[in-house]
This record gives sequence, structure tokens and C-alpha cells, in this order.
Amino acid sequence: MQAKYPPPAPSIEFYVETTCGRLFSWSAVDMESLFLALHERNYRAAVVMTWAEHEELEAEMERAAEFMKREEERELKESA
Repeated sequence: MQAKYPPPAPSIEFYVETTCGRLFSWSAVDMESLFLALHERNYRAAVVMTWAEHEELEAEMERAAEFMKREEERELKESA
């Protein structure tokens, strides 16, 4: 008879920027295990967010860049 173990906890995909400038996509069960894994590998986190938060932030930055580009083009047309 085989022992029944609970299924593994689902992992979360994190976006990690370290103090030494490295960028990681790191899977961990929770934030605590993420920091423990980083510490074991001698990394110190500077920025940590879930991958979903990171994608949302990137999308917002793209929208802001597009808006600024349109505004700049509009100003150039008005000054001509």
C-alpha cells in the first residue's frame, strides 16, 4: 500500500529584480519561500511582484508611452 501525500501546493510565478541587477522569473509557493530560495543562492531582491502584476505594469507603461508619443506628435503639428 502506498502512502498518500497531499498534492503539492500550486506555485506562483514572480518577477524578481535583484540588487546586483539580475532579472528573474521565479516560481515559488509563496513570498517567504521565494525569499528563502533567493537567500540560499546569495541574491537580494530589490523588486518583487507577481508575474501578473508585472504584466499589468508593463501594459500601463506601454499605454503611457503611446499617449506621450501622440501628444508629442500633436504638439509638433500645432507648431508647424
